[in-house]
Amino acid sequence: MTPLLFLAAAACAPPFHALISEILYDAAGDDTGREFVELFNPGPIALPLAGARLEAGDGSGPGRWSLRWTAGERDSIAAGGRFVIGGPLVDPLPDALAALELQNGPDAVRLAWPDGASEVVGYGAQEFAEYACGSAALDAPSGQSLARIPDASDVGGNALDFRAATPSPGRANQPGRDVALVPGSLRLDPERPESDRAAWLSGSVWNRGSASLAAGEISLYGVAAGVSTALFTIALDRPIAAGDTAGFGVSLPPLASGRHIVRIVASLAGDEAPANDADSLVVRVGEGPLGLTEIQFHPLTGEGEWVEVRNQLGQPLEPAGFTLADRRTKGSTHGEGRLDADSLGLLVQDRSAFLKSHRDLDSLRVWQVTPWPSLNNTDGPDGVADAVIVRESDGTLSDRADYSAHGVPAGIPLERVAGSWSPSLEPGGTPMRPPRSPLAVERFDVAPRRLTPGASQARIAWSLPWARARVSVEAFDLAGRRVAPVFAEASVAGRGEVVWTVGSLPAGLYVLVLKARAESGAESIAAARPVRVVGRVP
Repeated sequence: MTPLLFLAAAACAPPFHALISEILYDAAGDDTGREFVELFNPGPIALPLAGARLEAGDGSGPGRWSLRWTAGERDSIAAGGRFVIGGPLVDPLPDALAALELQNGPDAVRLAWPDGASEVVGYGAQEFAEYACGSAALDAPSGQSLARIPDASDVGGNALDFRAATPSPGRANQPGRDVALVPGSLRLDPERPESDRAAWLSGSVWNRGSASLAAGEISLYGVAAGVSTALFTIALDRPIAAGDTAGFGVSLPPLASGRHIVRIVASLAGDEAPANDADSLVVRVGEGPLGLTEIQFHPLTGEGEWVEVRNQLGQPLEPAGFTLADRRTKGSTHGEGRLDADSLGLLVQDRSAFLKSHRDLDSLRVWQVTPWPSLNNTDGPDGVADAVIVRESDGTLSDRADYSAHGVPAGIPLERVAGSWSPSLEPGGTPMRPPRSPLAVERFDVAPRRLTPGASQARIAWSLPWARARVSVEAFDLAGRRVAPVFAEASVAGRGEVVWTVGSLPAGLYVLVLKARAESGAESIAAARPVRVVGRVP
């Protein structure tokens, strides 16, 4: 008998009375009318509530209890039933309406019975012992309730019996059988697939019930508006213990270009809480409304960093509300005005400084981004300096460019030409203008080929039989000695051009040698062109 007596003494709720089973004191947004306290009768017979008093405790000082509700003569709870006290905006409507006006922690709720018995549930870091039974429960995040889990748990402390949970007024806190999609777990790779390509969808399911689930009991399927059949149907091939989660992955078939809402549903026979069975993912297939066309990540003047975008929507749009991010920081686009279909616009770090450096540009197509995601100038171990990411206001990916800074001269932006990124052929880039086309060459050319030492410049152009290549150019004298690097090896588009400044190379006849190899594969090419440097070094 001793263990039973000890457990009874340690319990927080008085025997043969209803339990406080759930408290929502900090609803998402405005709390007014949304707070509730749920009572639970775990026993086999109905229990009367007549005369029970629900009180709120202010943990900032001793003895600060205020009456919030008193049960009427006819109030009762059926065997295994629940009784909800709360505001008029609680869904479903409570059994008893009351303005609870509960405070965020450290505070408490007390249920006092006519026979002198009482139960206290405290939350937050309590200073006074009267506001908790044992250790107080942890403060629940805004929008979540404090729920007794399992529903009849009473092991001698609020911290042991209660934890944060999705509000479930009038329903079990932990049903026997309940599967849910873990909120926010859905991912698509690639995040913005092409219209003719499948993508990999992954996510996690959570066994929220008290019973373990066998392999094959949970099935998942996906649907999308405008698609008459299910996108996929799979069964989870492993068991999940109560409270555990399990990941899943499935191929999402190609979808038409445009914006889709893909709804994923987890199905379980006998699920007692179907409201949490589904989650949705907004999927953009093909081009997003704003596409990246130029990136200035290392300006030499005071213009600040900037990116150029093109309206790909086919109708005017307002860039304000889109976000621009790198791999760490996200900023919001600010300003008024529209961008016409197929027009170029600019998202800039410092609008005033940029317009001061570019007085000839249309200021109505320049938008400030705050905070600006400072772009890296140096590649990391993965060969990528940074990522530029444009999203719609709801977070849907519009475009993304992961760029390398290797071999890009300071001050030269990157431009997107025929789907590939390469250094601009113009020293300051081409903001609000299309990229300049490279020289039309058969394979490798230099123009002009007669140069003078110092600031004299030549355009070095190539046209290779591959979409992407690793290219380098070096200068050799007639004895075959390497005398100067011209263009350090970098990954470039198969057709492109760079500007070379002669610098301190002395007068003489030289041979510029281009070496190129396919970015994928073992093919390679070498070509040479003579150049003459005349005159003295300044």
